[in-house]
Formats: sequence, structure tokens, C-alpha cells
Amino acid sequence: MSLPDDRLSDISALHVTDLMSTGVLTAYEGWSIKRLAAFFVRHQISGAPVVASDDSLVGVVTKADIIQFETKTPSDTEVRKMVQFYYGPNVQGFNSADIRRLKEKAIETCTVNSIMTPHIHSCDINTSAASACHLMVKEDVHRLFVTDNGRVVGVVTAMDFLRRMVAT
Repeated sequence: MSLPDDRLSDISALHVTDLMSTGVLTAYEGWSIKRLAAFFVRHQISGAPVVASDDSLVGVVTKADIIQFETKTPSDTEVRKMVQFYYGPNVQGFNSADIRRLKEKAIETCTVNSIMTPHIHSCDINTSAASACHLMVKEDVHRLFVTDNGRVVGVVTAMDFLRRMVAT
């Protein structure tokens, strides 16, 4: 089935807001990995953008990140990073026994921040659909998070573009 040329150029007049899905579920960087896993199962999703306490977009996390984390024991450095996330950079009083105890309960004590990917593919809410499509191709990604002043307001996917092109 071939599409008429006018359908292929149809996105040139659109913005990402015409294609995106709203109501994006987000994970918070301070959540435990155990809480994140339960969130994914409850909502039947495989990934989510990660936001800070001020709702600014700071990363993305997937089921693969959880699986990778669960298949390896976190290093002392990773555990110290988690402790510093909660208690600040100049943590005093955490000895080797404390670190060992935290490592044993890592799934409950380590945070999303320690496993997320901080590199985010996003575009502003005012981005044209064509520009978003070009960015997805350039970055070789299947989705872009749509932001308004740094806050996630939607997501646009390759499937959104395909649906638009084949719509009657």
C-alpha cells in the first residue's frame, strides 16, 4: 500500500501537541527501586520519564534498568552515592558495616536516581511535528518527551507519526 504524497507531507503543518499523548506517568528520582518495580507492574508499563521533586525532567528509567540492577550487586561507590542523595555530599558516620547492610537491602534502599539514564530525548511543546520527527530520526529514538518549561506534559512516539500518516 502506498500513501499519497499529500499524506506524507501532512505533518508539516502540525505541532507535537497535535500528535502527543498526555497524562504521562512519571517516576520520581527519590523512589526506591522496589517502589519503581511495583509502579511498572501496577500500570503495566515498561519505562517512564524521571522527575525531580520540583517536577523537572531529569532522566528516564526502564524495566531493563531494574533488571540490570538486580543482576549485579551495587558497588560501595553506588551505595555511597545513594546515601549522599538522601543525606548530602559530606556524609559522616557510614562505615563498612553500614554499607554492607545497605547493599543487602539495595532494592529497598537504592533510588531511581542511581539507575536512571540522565540523557533525555525531549522537545518543547512549541516544536513542530516535522522538527520532532527529524530529531527522532537523528537521535535514533522511538519517543520524545514533550516539555513545557522543563516539565513533562506529554510524549510523542514514532507510532503517533505512523498513525497520523495512515489515518483516513
